Amino acid sequence: MAQTAKAEIAICYLCGDPLSDPTSADHVPPKQFFARAIRRAQQLQLDTLPVHDSCNQAFKRDEEYFVHTLMPFARGSVAGQAIYSDVLQKYRRHEKVGLTLGVLREFDPRPSGLVLPGGKVVKRFAGARLQRVSWKIVRGLFFLHHDRVLPTNTTTWVSLTAPGETPPEHFRHFMSLPDRAQHGRYPGAFAYRFDNFTEAGANLHYWAFLLWDRIIITVIFHDPGCGCANCAQMPSARCEAEAPTKG
Repeated sequence: MAQTAKAEIAICYLCGDPLSDPTSADHVPPKQFFARAIRRAQQLQLDTLPVHDSCNQAFKRDEEYFVHTLMPFARGSVAGQAIYSDVLQKYRRHEKVGLTLGVLREFDPRPSGLVLPGGKVVKRFAGARLQRVSWKIVRGLFFLHHDRVLPTNTTTWVSLTAPGETPPEHFRHFMSLPDRAQHGRYPGAFAYRFDNFTEAGANLHYWAFLLWDRIIITVIFHDPGCGCANCAQMPSARCEAEAPTKG
């Protein structure tokens, strides 16, 4: 991964303003994606960027929600099971109890009064929070790769695919293209691929994450400098995030 030396970084990628004290190290992707047992066993060296401490703290609760709401789908892999165990241990220590109970309420066995076949239930998500964290991850990785700040309010399209679900067609097409290198220091917990498509005058960026070898997240956005007519008529950012799962 091409990176700018941290000593040379003079701008906060989260707000775009020059760095000034107090600052803190922001993990890209969030440190919470890597369970404590995994970090200790593998002595992980995670990527960080210097940011304003206030900017960093502004994402803390959404990142905690992101991990907790996706954790039920993480089981089935080494890194995913470790995250699952982390969240349960915190709950048993009476930490994040309200957050954990809130996520449990997102499971709906009778959506709109319907009985789903095969013992399935619907898992709902706070789509805006998933979109916000997914976009933050892209912005951090984009800065590491390209030394360029992406605006907070860029319109994005975010999709989430839980284990057992069919990924969207655009993801299947993207993965079929040749020469799409996989990135990520520790791919068992977090791996990603990306590309920039400029055909027909467009300037489209496509990013795909694999979390804990279980969950696929895609983020699509036009380059902020793109001047095509479509960009001028874009709707607000949205996140496709509702998944049926077996109870």
